[in-house]
Amino acid sequence: MRLFKRLKRLLRAGLLGFILFSNWNPTSLLAIPSNPSTDHFVPMVPWQNVSLPNWNQISFSSLPAIMSSGSFQAPTEITSQLNYDPSQSWNAGQTPDQFLKLGNFQTSFQLQNFDLRTIAQFVGLDLSSIQLSQIELLNFQTLESLVKAIVGLEEMPIQAIPLLRDLLSSQLTTDFDLNQTLGDLLKQAPLIGKIDFSALDLNSYRLDAIPGLDTTPLGAFQNWQAVSLDGIPGLKDVPFSEFPNPISAVGTAVGTVDIAFGTAEQQRDRTISGSDVEGFSVSCETGCAHIELAGNPTVLGKQWISGKSQQVRGGHGALAAINGGMEPTGRHPFGNGFKVVVWDISEPEGTATLALFFRVCVDVLGCTPYFIGPVPFMQVKEMQPIFLGLIEPGVSASLSTPTNALNRGNQSTFNTESSRTDSGSNPLSYLLPQTPRDCSKTDAGVVLDALSNAISEIEGNYTSVGAYVCDAAGSCGRGLGSKQFMSYRSDVRTLIAAQPGGKQFLSKLDQGASVNDDEMLLYFSPTQQEALFKKDADALINRAAQEIDPTTGQPFQGNRLIERVAQMHFGGPAIPIDDSASDLFNRLTVKSYGSKTAANYQQTLEMMGCSL
Repeated sequence: MRLFKRLKRLLRAGLLGFILFSNWNPTSLLAIPSNPSTDHFVPMVPWQNVSLPNWNQISFSSLPAIMSSGSFQAPTEITSQLNYDPSQSWNAGQTPDQFLKLGNFQTSFQLQNFDLRTIAQFVGLDLSSIQLSQIELLNFQTLESLVKAIVGLEEMPIQAIPLLRDLLSSQLTTDFDLNQTLGDLLKQAPLIGKIDFSALDLNSYRLDAIPGLDTTPLGAFQNWQAVSLDGIPGLKDVPFSEFPNPISAVGTAVGTVDIAFGTAEQQRDRTISGSDVEGFSVSCETGCAHIELAGNPTVLGKQWISGKSQQVRGGHGALAAINGGMEPTGRHPFGNGFKVVVWDISEPEGTATLALFFRVCVDVLGCTPYFIGPVPFMQVKEMQPIFLGLIEPGVSASLSTPTNALNRGNQSTFNTESSRTDSGSNPLSYLLPQTPRDCSKTDAGVVLDALSNAISEIEGNYTSVGAYVCDAAGSCGRGLGSKQFMSYRSDVRTLIAAQPGGKQFLSKLDQGASVNDDEMLLYFSPTQQEALFKKDADALINRAAQEIDPTTGQPFQGNRLIERVAQMHFGGPAIPIDDSASDLFNRLTVKSYGSKTAANYQQTLEMMGCSL
């Protein structure tokens, strides 16, 4: 069957006659040489013989430029429900940070949870050099909204807030007391709260002209959704791996690109492409350019249809009607922040280019289809592995809609020569389960990645799910992942519920139903687990370092600090030191859990090559 498909393609390409009348060696076509590191538009790292994006080195500003222009004009019935206009436009040649907004990612990367100081730390930005004119957020603020956003601002005397002192002096015709608090002034004259900052030259003010501006989450400000990514200093350069809800791989399926076919193909019904509305097995009737896959039985013979030739229904809520309700068919191997689409296909060269498509989201109105693109992503070749993400069983009853795009033969929209990036040999750290190996991330001398691994060696891997249990306080749930976070924790439930289908997954956990590995990776990713652990670890280390070690009479330090932190992870922050209480299965006591973690920690430090 494989040979028949290749002969059919060769006939279409006009190559068979040449082959039949020459001394042709068939293996020279079947084994197309590939150099994955030079075929991608973003930095890549290896994982299980497949190249994956290195999200530690990818930011919105480093992504390639969008290939076509377009716009989203919000209907008046939508803008009338909001305090801002969510309309957007983009021009070919712009990088995503130049046309995307914070609101586009409110349910995926949750960029609104950043504050300016955190962003500055990630990118090495000197906040003292930032002018207020560089902060687009202020274009949407009034005195009233600023007071609501920044905690404690209303209690400060006006004299202590340079920008507001100057603004009020320029706008009010009557005298006012500079020593009174801003809150008191707004109570006396509420209309003053409607004053905005358009009357001031913000180029003349630094960031410290508004106390607390740098530590307030972006999402606390009025109309934050309308702010461009490049309107927040430093945000465009933050790696995807450091987002408040970091990007991560969804699922672990890998296939091999068997054959690349153009638009002459028809009747393809074993697909793995579609949308989060139609499902990801949407059939194609005509104009079915695609890549056919080889690999394990889950992917063998499946087709990933080109989004350049086929569209499917997409979007959610009131915004689902935008772009005619349609988006390119594709997949979400890295979550719902964007869609990955097979785009141009060259049959003669046996290659396909992948592109990214983005969407617009508005809080209560839902999201548009993924129609903002294409942004070049990577190129794949026949006989080359490709990451597919989560392959779910089932067949969609939907049929994709042809776009009437013509197969471009050996012409590719993307210029691979000018977009090559050498990924180097950096280890993969945020996409799929593996041992963290960064010696530089420490807290009170504790190497956090080593501590993470030490506890994981006791608790399990990223897909581990514990038995349904109840604690002494009556809280019931199941341990999840490599640190066995209890599913009743509010922060765990919030992370899971934020994923599409997350609430249903929580229901399965609460009912004690069976959960498979792919579900764990989808709804509680390794990246989320590590981020949550590091947050917990910081708090526990700080608390333990303030306690007195009964064996020395001094604050906990060194190996004993590791033991005490592990004890609190195991039994809760208030657990007595070196307690003899054990888990429900009588495997370990509080004391032995700490000792075992400390031993694992030392072994991990040696394995990582950390010298402290």
